[in-house]
Amino acid sequence: MLKNYKVLKGTASALALDDDNDPHIEIRIEANGISYRIALNVRSKESPHDLLYANIVDFKHPALTQALEELPMGLTDIGKDRRAIDYVRGGLIEREDMDVAPFQLSGPKNDLREFIEPIVEEGIANADIHFYAFGEAWGPENNKPDQYFDFEPGYGIHDIHMNQGDGGSFKATNGPNQDGALLVHFNDTDEWAAIFLCFQSQNWNTDAQTGHPVSDSRGGQGRGEGTRRPQPVVASSLRILAALINPVNGEDGAEAETVTIINRSDMAASLDGWTLEGENGRTQTLSGTLDAGELRTISLDAAAGGPQLANRGGDIILRNTDGAVADRVGYGKSETANEGWTTIF
Repeated sequence: MLKNYKVLKGTASALALDDDNDPHIEIRIEANGISYRIALNVRSKESPHDLLYANIVDFKHPALTQALEELPMGLTDIGKDRRAIDYVRGGLIEREDMDVAPFQLSGPKNDLREFIEPIVEEGIANADIHFYAFGEAWGPENNKPDQYFDFEPGYGIHDIHMNQGDGGSFKATNGPNQDGALLVHFNDTDEWAAIFLCFQSQNWNTDAQTGHPVSDSRGGQGRGEGTRRPQPVVASSLRILAALINPVNGEDGAEAETVTIINRSDMAASLDGWTLEGENGRTQTLSGTLDAGELRTISLDAAAGGPQLANRGGDIILRNTDGAVADRVGYGKSETANEGWTTIF
């Protein structure tokens, strides 16, 4: 078990990066005149070294977020109460919703830094953005300045990742209801984002009392949101595969945004009466037929009232002829940073 499982609430004031064999993204947090550091793992000591992550925009879990808003600034001991996080049993996330990403890799939108850093930098510029870091607390370390930001005493949170299902040297820290995560509240719009991290070596079938792995199967027992929103969704062979959210402007300044749909089934599927919808409620009616396995890239017609994809992040919804949600995907601001690049869901 973790010895000091807590959540830290505060505002971001600085960002630093490790340059060693066990890299972290270091974030300085301020709360009621006290400085803290949160150390976010971005690479595993054990093979495979690349982490699993889920970056959830428009995170919705009213029971949790309401409880977090009620917290005072600073560290809170949350034990096993309603604000504790459990990846396996909490219904927030599951392994299949997570992607593999290295800490740092050449090329756009392919490593952890490229979606964590922008949200931290936005928080540094806006004190109305509150950060909630779940994990193991350390300090205060009197007469020992922080090694990255030089404030004193040293104080902070680490183990901001799944903390169960480990074997070997990390088994001693296993336990239920003590997983780490980073949640971000944009107070001006009352929107939330959530970052979940775990190691590929961790087992997702764990004992409910000890958090130790109970089998080799890693199937998650919860149900999270991930980039593809699972709720509410009706059974459908049509899915949103990709979107061009931030296209290069045309000569007239117009942006040719697109959404690509796939028919996953072995039979033709009609699009007649189906609609695409943006988070602002603007819709575009579809027509035609998709053959088995066929892809179709649909140009969004904003001038006729169709969806407009906001570069700050949002959702894209595919509705069937009854108006039920057949698929719903989300994207963040960091996923639109590279103009002209297509986002894959």
